[in-house]
Amino acid sequence: MARPRADDYLEKQQLILDRAATLFARKGFAGTSIATIAEFCNASKALIYHYYQSKESILYDMLSTHCELLLSTAQEIMQQSTLDPEAKLRLLLHRFMSIYVSARAKHVVLLNDLHWLPEKQQKQIRELQRKVIEIFKDLVRAIRPDLNEMSVTALAMSLMGSINWTYIWLKAEGALTAEKYADLTADLFFAGIEQVQDAKANPAPAVAKRTSRATAKAL
Repeated sequence: MARPRADDYLEKQQLILDRAATLFARKGFAGTSIATIAEFCNASKALIYHYYQSKESILYDMLSTHCELLLSTAQEIMQQSTLDPEAKLRLLLHRFMSIYVSARAKHVVLLNDLHWLPEKQQKQIRELQRKVIEIFKDLVRAIRPDLNEMSVTALAMSLMGSINWTYIWLKAEGALTAEKYADLTADLFFAGIEQVQDAKANPAPAVAKRTSRATAKAL
């Protein structure tokens, strides 16, 4: 008969994820041991192993739940029929910045330590990320339906890049709040998007066939 879960099982599991995320963000996944996580949680290694079989399983749970939160947030916004594409994109930037600030450590780990997972699990995380990117692209496409796919992708990735790396420099206690930065990013994006012209693929430059005198003598 399976042993019933304690009432605080999920609470303790979340504590482990949060504390492990802090350590991974500070020291890197490779530089953090289960013993260190246990100590940081004021727990034993046995307790950590009761919740997770390995350090990799902690990392996977951490990144999958973080990406699922981002995706569910984006999907919820897309389902709001009363908002036009511009309003949805502005709200999306606000919600994502709020998540990035509140879950800063997990976001750092996502950007830096995904490669430590087995390939199958990496693919699962990347699929969640791909779905988020597609939502950004859908909104860009709705705002500028005349742009080709290359331009839509470039604009979506540029917009996501402008918020993804704010953990490096944006201070939670600073005068520039996450909300203000989201507005700033949106204003900058919408001020420029109407001026964007389609990106065109440049053909590979022709390589001039030059034969040096030395090579010519060898032929």
